[in-house]
Amino acid sequence: MSNTEHDVDCCCRKSRRMFSPKELRVYVLSLLAGSSSYGYELIQRIKLATGGFYCPSSGVIYPTLTLLEEQTFIEPVNQSHGRKQFLITTEGKLFLATQAVILLNIKQKLQYARELKQGNAFADEIELAVSRFKSLLRHKIVLKQLSNDESVKIVNIINQTVQRLESMNLALIEVDN
Repeated sequence: MSNTEHDVDCCCRKSRRMFSPKELRVYVLSLLAGSSSYGYELIQRIKLATGGFYCPSSGVIYPTLTLLEEQTFIEPVNQSHGRKQFLITTEGKLFLATQAVILLNIKQKLQYARELKQGNAFADEIELAVSRFKSLLRHKIVLKQLSNDESVKIVNIINQTVQRLESMNLALIEVDN
């Protein structure tokens, strides 16, 4: 399976980076300290740990694994059909032991992501609606065919919708306080 196919299987939408590059390296090391894994398995484990809130792409995970291998923090333990299974090395364990502050920050981010996902049963539906909206806006053929009047109407609809959503958000913030 190619890296692109892994992305499709894992995440049908783009997600922003949840971790800094260093945090991701430390988190991957912590996952590999528990057991060896393939890159795709790490992607799935991170997705599961965040409740689906974040799913790193193969373009993020595989370069991270390469760097960790070059730093001798991990090593391949099983290679077959172009796939490498990685395990943390002694050097990696020693480095990981010095990263308590970063590990605590990672745990807090993971907890926050799980709480966000649990607190909003409609998160997937909202994300899908936003994705559909973005796709519509990116569809250049449709946008190029719009008249100036139609473009103005679309801009007004978008601005009105944003204002309504901001009002709802402010109302929710006031209820929480």
